[in-house]
Amino acid sequence: MKQPSNTNVIHEQLWEISNLISSAIKSIAQTNHGHASQVSLDLTQVASTINQVKSSVLKDYQTRDSEFKALVRIGSTVNSSLGLKRVLSEVMDLLVEIMRAERGFLMLCEPDGSLKVNVARGLDHVDLDKDHLAVSKTVVNRVVETGELVLTTNAQEDPRFEVQASVAYYHLLSILCVPLKIKDNLIGVIYVDNRSQTGVFQQENIELISAFANQAAMAIHNALLFDELNESKKELEIAYHAILEGWVRALDLRDKETEGHTKRVTSLTEKLARIMGLNDQAINDIIRGALLHDIGKMGIPDGILLKPGPLDNVERTVINKHPVYAYEMLSPIKFLNSALDIPYCHHEKWDGSGYPRGLKGEEIPFAARIFSVVDVWDALISDRPYRKRFLPSDALKNIRESSGSYFEPRIVDAFLSLDDLSNINRNSRQN
Repeated sequence: MKQPSNTNVIHEQLWEISNLISSAIKSIAQTNHGHASQVSLDLTQVASTINQVKSSVLKDYQTRDSEFKALVRIGSTVNSSLGLKRVLSEVMDLLVEIMRAERGFLMLCEPDGSLKVNVARGLDHVDLDKDHLAVSKTVVNRVVETGELVLTTNAQEDPRFEVQASVAYYHLLSILCVPLKIKDNLIGVIYVDNRSQTGVFQQENIELISAFANQAAMAIHNALLFDELNESKKELEIAYHAILEGWVRALDLRDKETEGHTKRVTSLTEKLARIMGLNDQAINDIIRGALLHDIGKMGIPDGILLKPGPLDNVERTVINKHPVYAYEMLSPIKFLNSALDIPYCHHEKWDGSGYPRGLKGEEIPFAARIFSVVDVWDALISDRPYRKRFLPSDALKNIRESSGSYFEPRIVDAFLSLDDLSNINRNSRQN
């Protein structure tokens, strides 16, 4: 059971006292004692004072509750994986809210030591435009130089700023500027002010603001690390993709007859995946898988891979191992684990007659089911050493007739709905 707070207990006790006084006043009013009217007046004044105390206690409780909730929210922000921009906005909104500020600015240190305004917020959580970005550089510089917060209830009459033109020019009254530190290293400052009221910020707020600034600094630090990690991840993905394309070029150089095939099927598979509603992550995996779909052929001897005529049964058995070779080559690479479905399973068939594992129907990974249609299409409309290319119309007929046997019917339907397949492949051959 939740225990009542001290504030609630005090409020309830004051309420009981107020009720007792009201009862006493009513009782005294019913007597004829000579001093009854004066006693009633005195008790009424006491009741009024108690009501004021009650109001003050309630207001203080609400303020503390609001401040506590704000600190809890900033704590949640610290522990979340949010990008820097969102963290900065949330930090600034919270401070403007709990301090009842008119404007708030969050400035971070640049590599050259200068400060840059990263977030400028006004009331109602709105961004401020450039015309409203003026702050007292004197106050900000003082905080940067000393590492201590600056609070003034009326900057116009504060002797620390009496000779500062910016304070007078911008009509600044209540100002609060707090350093943001990580292990004694200044990473920025938070600045809030109110140009219409004095006394908005008080000395009793310092402990709260110090706690808030510590939490905010940690949130910003974590967000910066999060953004740096994301940037490193993107750079690593770019490097991996370049390696994948290098492998593909190496395979194309080895097998001139299929040169350009990988680029074409990757592009068309991505288009088919998108119209089938796959999300971006799934499509990225499909792109990588399509690029690597024939990487296992690097393990096939030249005498078989480059043979100018049809393969015999033994040779066919050897070349049918290339999906297994692909799996063995790629599975140790954690980055490519989610892209293995196409290299390993793109020769499986809907009716179970494919290889290397004889998977059937939905046992075949969806990415491989999509890719296999595109792969066969491109193979049919391309010249091979043992046959001439099919006309697009004949190739489409072959795909349609293979629906339900080699290919999943709904994927065939989606493939056949693609606009002008002949031009798609003709254009990609010319690139």
